[in-house]
Amino acid sequence: MRNALAVAIACAALFVELWTIVPAPNFLLLPFAVVVPEIAPWGVLGCALAVAVVSLWASGRARTVALVLCAVAMICAWVPLVQMPEAITLGDEQMGRVLGPAYAHGPRFDLVRFFAGERRRVPVRVERDLPFVTRDGARLALDLYRAPGAWLHPAVVVVFGGGWRAGGRDNNAADDRSLAALGYTVVAVDYRLVPRHRFPTQLNDVQDALTAVARHAQAWGIEPQRVALLGRSAGGELALLAAYLSEPVTVRAVVAYYPPVDLADGYREPPVPDPANVRGMVGDYLGGTPDALPAAYSAASPLDLVRGGLPPTLLIGGSRDELVLMRFQRRMRHALAIHDDRVVSLEFPWSNHSFDAIADGLGGQLAHNYVTQFLAATL
Repeated sequence: MRNALAVAIACAALFVELWTIVPAPNFLLLPFAVVVPEIAPWGVLGCALAVAVVSLWASGRARTVALVLCAVAMICAWVPLVQMPEAITLGDEQMGRVLGPAYAHGPRFDLVRFFAGERRRVPVRVERDLPFVTRDGARLALDLYRAPGAWLHPAVVVVFGGGWRAGGRDNNAADDRSLAALGYTVVAVDYRLVPRHRFPTQLNDVQDALTAVARHAQAWGIEPQRVALLGRSAGGELALLAAYLSEPVTVRAVVAYYPPVDLADGYREPPVPDPANVRGMVGDYLGGTPDALPAAYSAASPLDLVRGGLPPTLLIGGSRDELVLMRFQRRMRHALAIHDDRVVSLEFPWSNHSFDAIADGLGGQLAHNYVTQFLAATL
């Protein structure tokens, strides 16, 4: 009985840790492929515990088999930790080259914070459901996270992700609070969702929210000439579009986590496997195929808006992203660099889509630290 239980524990450890290197075949298993690499230190501890249990309980061939399974699981658990130092080095090199003396130092992964969570709390005033009216008369709302102090602060306008069909402005409330605690007025905005509304409604809604920011800047404690946009996934696409169109306000910097930047190629060449049905999401967003709606696909693709004179751009993604392939981010970085636009493209080899949902995880900590330093240098 103990032999069987030991082998079962080893199999469970291997099943969990394999998602560090194996892509998810379907949406049900995608959370494993997202979460497991980001909590690698817990994985190492879990595998060590499994080895201890197997060593005590099992005997004979069962013990050998179980220890081999645990060893493979342990190797998988260590992969992100081995990859992290080089990722930090490459990120530091880019940040230093693009930001110059304004870039202080690279992020350091805080193991205590990983295990204990972020304990430091700075008072932040939150005002929810502030209304704004869109150009077609719809009423939407935004949330305001007010930085401490009565003076005007630079603003970070946050656009949520969710495949244009789900999510809301409170998706990243903890991160919004954290940015506000650092001295930014954070504006988390709404936009209308697919399938009831299609592009360019979402972009127009973000632009109308920016109009509200400009109009109420003084009342909301915002310095109107120091505005940045930040978005994740679908929100990253919208943030890049709004920043590059520079309407209705001039955006000083833009941060995009794992954004789709070339929607036509994203539709034609979806990930394999494709656990989230990327082609279906993009088709619903734009109302058809690239062949049927080439102008809409181009208008919704930040890559097609690249030109000289754009605001500094920070792109963040994971090499294991199963929704937005990393090659699109690399292509975006190359296009911006050709036009002499300032761009930093951070790539975490172990990370998948939405990796920063684990705020204290490996990628979540590093990305947050890079973002705060990028904003400090550009706003």
